[in-house]
Amino acid sequence: MNVYPLVMTPSFRHGSETPWGGHALKDLFGKNTPDDITGESLEVSALPGHESRVANGEHAGKTLRDLFPVWGKALTGLNQGDFPLLLKILDTRQPLSVQVHPDDSYALSHEGKPGKSEAWYILDAAPGAQLVYGIDTHGESLRSVLDGGLLESSLCRREVHTGDVFYIPAGTIHALGSGIRCYEIQQASDITYRLWDWGRTGKDGKPRALHIEQALSVSQTGTVPPKAGHTEELPGGRRTLLVSDPHFQLYAYDLSGSLSLPAGKMQFLTATAKGCTLCWEDHRESLLPWQSAVIPAGLPEIAVEGSGRILVSSPA
Repeated sequence: MNVYPLVMTPSFRHGSETPWGGHALKDLFGKNTPDDITGESLEVSALPGHESRVANGEHAGKTLRDLFPVWGKALTGLNQGDFPLLLKILDTRQPLSVQVHPDDSYALSHEGKPGKSEAWYILDAAPGAQLVYGIDTHGESLRSVLDGGLLESSLCRREVHTGDVFYIPAGTIHALGSGIRCYEIQQASDITYRLWDWGRTGKDGKPRALHIEQALSVSQTGTVPPKAGHTEELPGGRRTLLVSDPHFQLYAYDLSGSLSLPAGKMQFLTATAKGCTLCWEDHRESLLPWQSAVIPAGLPEIAVEGSGRILVSSPA
């Protein structure tokens, strides 16, 4: 079985799927977006209807689901289950709705699929851009805050800058604001409970549906757990653990030559502004800036050459 790094061609959510999206995915990151209202580039995705495809090698054109029966555990490193993670790059021309995601227990019992924890790495932000990260109910119940019309004034807002990291475990109330471009790693789930949409209406003049009761059932109003931040020096660069979640880990690698990645686990690697080169056996594969690749678990060794930052996510 010939396993190799899979350079991925993304799928996109755009138009009415992401009315808050813009054109930065094309302008800043070189993505071949379908229109100027494109909010999400699904870099590594096995979600039905939004599957990214392999761009290189003998499996070019195939989806990750196509490769399950071919590579099996050599792809994901897991014995069973669906593809575990989803990687996106987002562009927000307008704020997203205030939302929350359930944990596995609630989602499996009520929706029949896993929950969703996620993390954001800010790639670019307009001056003064903010996001919603948690809520302070001042000791009141969340239902009382909602009933009293106090939700917006209770939201915790953070100004964001390039390189900021936000860990969003299931149950955290959150919303990306306008003018933000971010990398998002998450459980491969599309369950979202919308708590508030800023009073907006769609083209039909009607507001988007809210999911108040579900959101009340899963929201946590305490403090958000701190992110990691341990950095270690390695031959060829350094590695910083940005987020460690029970479902995934997110690392930043700062390259200064050739750096070997850990073997034995599936990894999603995203080149940033300077690109990089993947090296394995007697092969080399260049990644352009902002391209993503899947490193299969069955690849015995791989190194990355370059001089910039790369982002690497993997199952925990």
